[in-house]
Amino acid sequence: MNTPAPALHRILIVDDTASIHLDFAKILALPPADAAARDALATAVFGDTEPAPAPSPPRYDLDAAYQGAEALELVQRALAAGRPYALAFVDMRMPPGWDGLETIGHLWAADPELQIVICTAYSDHTWSTIRERLGQSSNLLILKKPFDHVEVLQLAHSLTTKWELASAHRARLDELDRAVRHRTDELVQSEARFTAAFNASPIAQAILAHEPGFAILAVNRAFESLFHTTPAELARTTTDNFGRGVDPERWRALLERVVTGEEIDDYPFVFRLPGEPERHIRCVGRRIQLNGRLCSIWLLRDVTQQLELEQQLRQSQKLDAIGQLSAGIAHDFNNILTAIQGYAGEIRHLAREEEVRRMAVPIQTAATRAAALTRQLLVFARKQILQPELADLNEVFAELRPLLRRLIGADIEIRWNIPANLPRVVADIASFEQVVVNLVVNARDAMPRGGCIEIAARPLTVDAEAARRQIDARPGDFIEISVADTGTGIAPETLPHVFEPFFTTKEPGKGTGLGLSTVYAIVHQQGGWVTVKTQPGAGTTFTLYHPVAPAAPTVEPPAAPGAPGAPVAQRGAGRFGRALVAEDDEIVRELLPKVLANERIPSDVAPNGRAALELWRQSPGAYDLVITDMVMPGGISGLALLHEIRTLNPGVPAILMTGYSNLLADRPDALSAIPGPPPRVLLKPFHPCDFAAALAEIAPPAA
Repeated sequence: MNTPAPALHRILIVDDTASIHLDFAKILALPPADAAARDALATAVFGDTEPAPAPSPPRYDLDAAYQGAEALELVQRALAAGRPYALAFVDMRMPPGWDGLETIGHLWAADPELQIVICTAYSDHTWSTIRERLGQSSNLLILKKPFDHVEVLQLAHSLTTKWELASAHRARLDELDRAVRHRTDELVQSEARFTAAFNASPIAQAILAHEPGFAILAVNRAFESLFHTTPAELARTTTDNFGRGVDPERWRALLERVVTGEEIDDYPFVFRLPGEPERHIRCVGRRIQLNGRLCSIWLLRDVTQQLELEQQLRQSQKLDAIGQLSAGIAHDFNNILTAIQGYAGEIRHLAREEEVRRMAVPIQTAATRAAALTRQLLVFARKQILQPELADLNEVFAELRPLLRRLIGADIEIRWNIPANLPRVVADIASFEQVVVNLVVNARDAMPRGGCIEIAARPLTVDAEAARRQIDARPGDFIEISVADTGTGIAPETLPHVFEPFFTTKEPGKGTGLGLSTVYAIVHQQGGWVTVKTQPGAGTTFTLYHPVAPAAPTVEPPAAPGAPGAPVAQRGAGRFGRALVAEDDEIVRELLPKVLANERIPSDVAPNGRAALELWRQSPGAYDLVITDMVMPGGISGLALLHEIRTLNPGVPAILMTGYSNLLADRPDALSAIPGPPPRVLLKPFHPCDFAAALAEIAPPAA
């Protein structure tokens, strides 16, 4: 492969005499074909010896200028083209334009690296004058006319070589400078990234020098916030007040442990700043080397909130356990109260003495009050049974208006956007009202300085595509209900937690953190879902989707029963032939036949569902009424018993008694799985009059 010839050094001849240009051309721009002239020149330069074989003398790329201004233009153009001149031979006298010194001044102003030889036949200027005008420069030599060809060649060779070396040196320096700048930029960027990450970290961090005296070198913003300090204060900080609010001796002992190389992990300590509550900190410490200096880095986490949440979780678990216990107690207690109510009713019914009948009244009153307590236990346990019914939301909203107006105060406007004739829904009305009230109260609390709440509703069909965009959604017909406020909005970091139990952004004592979690639970329990949109500083909108009631044929209402509490016989004697009773509680099991006897209904009693089902199968036509407890031992619950019997006889009337049932609380649609009309649910404890009323409701019409 042919190596390309090196580029020729460029030399500029500046002289007002044409013959001088020719002389320089003969010496410096010798054609390579003129071998004889080259050899003669070599002999003149190197003597009479015959070099064998000597390299050709250097050749140069020459340009000529006759005046200083012309020379300046050539230099400027060469620089612009990226092909600068290495050397200029400049005549001292060049009338009528600039003289040599003035020309050199202009040339160096354009290209300070240009090597220059002053060519002169006169002593126009002394060396001191030249230095005074041009300054001391290593790029300037003087050549006296007439000059020798060898001198010209030597000057050209040495000065262009010097220029080339200087150019290479400058290029290397530029390369090194670029490398240094690049590395410096990388270090600056790395330091900037570290500083940004250091300061952006939510975990407080500090770097300490271990000599002298554990001086603080750097802390991040989280540290400043945690310890309520500023950079100016930290400049005066010692180890003793680094852990201000902490025992200094304990803190120094911890630092000494890190000096020995021990790794500190999750070390707990407590500190308290003046006027502030106690805070719990966990710290991690590691020994490090910074620029040969022994240091340590510390990460400090404020776990106060975490410990509080753990405490809340333990409290929640304790409350849940208490709730389970309460529900179980309520179940057993309701059986006892049912017996008390029933036997007190029997006393009033059978006793002949007025005094005895009168004494039974406070017994029933006390039992009624005790029943109210058991209902409160079930509410506390959140095991109350929902009572879904066909509801007109227009009526529900109309009844809520005065209540909500009283709740929010005069400084907040309520706007209603509820169209007439909303489709009906199947809902537990009390729970639905609680959802709306919770959302409105939440909106009110988000507007301490007043504002506007808009309550809107509209029918909406959710298609499959829309349902895929919301994890809880499903296709179908819904009522979209929204509660929007113009309050403070919800911070982005808070938004994912708004439906979590016990999560609240309100001040201590001003919120339980259960309002929105209750909304979420009720809406989902009734077959819907809820979403939230917010803009900090502009407000929040909660939107819930409640399924529309399915279309159902109109059912003629049954014949109106007689007055509640009156015997069945008075409303149509003989409507029930014989009752099958399933009850595991012995006292209640002994009571029910007596209550039925008062209604002139004979009965057979079984202690559990399995025994009752066996009685039914033995005499399938003997019973036209089934009364069963919900929860019984033996593997067959009241629901399972009714399902089996209704499978054989779908039309048999049934009463389902319960003091507590997880199944009905968690699955309000469980009754719909039983064939035939839904059984009448009778909540324990019940008064004999309530029992009679339930019988009246399910009694077949008179023949």
